[in-house]
Amino acid sequence: MFGLTADRRDPGKLIQAQVIPSDPPGLYAGWPDHAVTHKEMARLIHEKLDTLVRADDFSGCLTVASRGVTLFHECRGLAERNFRVPVSSSTKFRVGSIDKMFTAVAIAQLVEAGKLSWNSTLAQLMPEYPDRQAAAQITVWQLLHHTSGLGDIFVPEYFEHREKYLTPADYLGLIARQPKVGKPGQQWSYSNAGFILLGRIVEDVSGESYVHYVGQHIFAPAGMTSTGFSSIADVTPELATGYYHEGLFSTAWKAAWLDDIFMGGPAGGGYSTTTDLIRFSEALRSGKLVKPVTLGKMFSNEVPAGPGAEAAGFGDRVSHGCHIRGHAGGIEGTSADLAIVWEAGATVAVTSNEGEFRTPIMLAEQIADLLAMEAKKP
Repeated sequence: MFGLTADRRDPGKLIQAQVIPSDPPGLYAGWPDHAVTHKEMARLIHEKLDTLVRADDFSGCLTVASRGVTLFHECRGLAERNFRVPVSSSTKFRVGSIDKMFTAVAIAQLVEAGKLSWNSTLAQLMPEYPDRQAAAQITVWQLLHHTSGLGDIFVPEYFEHREKYLTPADYLGLIARQPKVGKPGQQWSYSNAGFILLGRIVEDVSGESYVHYVGQHIFAPAGMTSTGFSSIADVTPELATGYYHEGLFSTAWKAAWLDDIFMGGPAGGGYSTTTDLIRFSEALRSGKLVKPVTLGKMFSNEVPAGPGAEAAGFGDRVSHGCHIRGHAGGIEGTSADLAIVWEAGATVAVTSNEGEFRTPIMLAEQIADLLAMEAKKP
């Protein structure tokens, strides 16, 4: 797919172009363009999973829920290929950048507690950050919206010594040394570095480690008992291994752990289940994690547009009059997506440890569109 993004403030101006691998055009042939019953939706999803499994493009779980009722839940494939361990509802999957939503909620909680503001600068909150000039200009709001102008963390220096990067504090020198991609507040550029810094802000402001804070203030109140952070060297019970084909014409599976982040944290690399992701969605919508007024601020889109509207740590797009809010994550061999159809009170969660990482994500978004159509039907 070739995508162009227009500037919301100046529709005649393009601010971004992207080339993105897409699913085969025939994959969604016959997919409805109108609302369907829940029974028909479940049949469609089941058939599509069959197609993806046959093409080695899915091994994982997919769950759809609406207003506390599970409409669909199926798991397929193998969690570990050496011993042919099947995927089950309790299998944990790496969820990549989905962790950014947890980081954003943690920051929002600390804003509500009066411990920082959206406009607090990096210099005010993190005196140990090496680049003091940049720190004085970058705000929490910009970090949350990928408009800080910072570079990335996934550079050769990281991969040469990735076992050294276990906590947010370990990244500070690496981030400060990277070239800037723009001036703070002026343009959108997806930034893992920005969310690492947000994780460090959580630690500095709360006095707790990032992992402990998120576990106590987000996972516990939401009832997320199978979500957390671990390194690739840790033994995590029931954690799936990611697999991918190396090269366009290869049929041999490769384990993806060599390409993964060494230790999960505020920018990504944690693990979860579709059931836990649904619980997070319900806790967020119900006001259990942050107040509705705070959510309103987080989704106010007071930033330059990205590829689709970007909220504070969440993606936010409109489909058939409904806001679909959430985040996707992954690399080759592992993928996940949480799509919350906000006005419908419905959620789609998918995790996979096999194949092209965008394919399960695009299926989740297609299902979210069906739920949006259902919410808006007369």
